Amino acid sequence: MGDGVVYPSVFVVDGQQHGVPFVPPIRRKRRVCWHSQGFLASLVILALAGVATEGYFLIRFQKELEKTTSQVGEEAGAISEKSIQDRKLHAEKPAAHVLGAAFTTSGNGSLQWEHSKDWAFLHDVGYQGGSLVCIKPGFYYIYSKIHLMAQSCSQQGQNSVIYHGIYKKTPRYVEEMKLMENLILYCDGKDSEFWRQNSFLGGIFHLEEEEQIYVKVSQRQVLQIRDGTRSYFGTFMI
Repeated sequence: MGDGVVYPSVFVVDGQQHGVPFVPPIRRKRRVCWHSQGFLASLVILALAGVATEGYFLIRFQKELEKTTSQVGEEAGAISEKSIQDRKLHAEKPAAHVLGAAFTTSGNGSLQWEHSKDWAFLHDVGYQGGSLVCIKPGFYYIYSKIHLMAQSCSQQGQNSVIYHGIYKKTPRYVEEMKLMENLILYCDGKDSEFWRQNSFLGGIFHLEEEEQIYVKVSQRQVLQIRDGTRSYFGTFMI
C-alpha cells in the first residue's frame, strides 16, 4: 500500500453458511381496473335496453297493424254492404219508359203511349190515358223525345211553329201546369221537298202522389213512331 494504489474492497460470500433467515417473497395485489369494468357493464346494459326497446316497438307495431287490418276489413265490409243496399235502393226506385204508339189523344190532348210492349216498362209508376202517374213522392228526372218528319212542305205549313211540351196535372189545382216546352220551326230548311227534326226535353221536378205528367205536341201528323226509338217518354226518381 505504500505505492499509493487503492484496491477495491472484496466481499467473500460463503454459500455454505447456515442460520441465515429465509424471507418469503412479498405477493403484490393485482390492481383491478374498475373504470373499464364499469364501461363494459354500461355497454351491456345499453345493448339490453336497445333490444328491449326494439322488442316493445315491434310488439306495438304488430298490434297496430292487426288493428288497422281489422278496421280496413270492417270498413271494406261496410262499404260493400252499403253498395249492395244502394243498388237495391236504386233498383227499387220508381221508373217508367213508354214508347210511341198511335199518338191519338185523350181528353186533355196528351199523346198516347205503349207502356207494356217491347222495352217499355212501368215500375212503381202508374199509367192512365197517356199520363204517367206518380205513386211515390220525390224528385224525378222527366224526359221526352219526338221525331218529326214531312215528305213535302205545304204552302200553308211553311214557317209555322210546332209545340212540344211536358205538362203536370195535380189534384190540388184545376188547371194543368207547363213544366217544359220546345218550339220547332216547321219547314225551316231550303229544301221544301223533305223536312225532319228532333225535339228533346228533360229536367228535374218534384212530384207528389197522384200527380200526372204527360206530353202534348201540335201537328201530330208529322210525328214519327217507327220502332219506339225515335219518339218516347219517361221518368225516374233520382
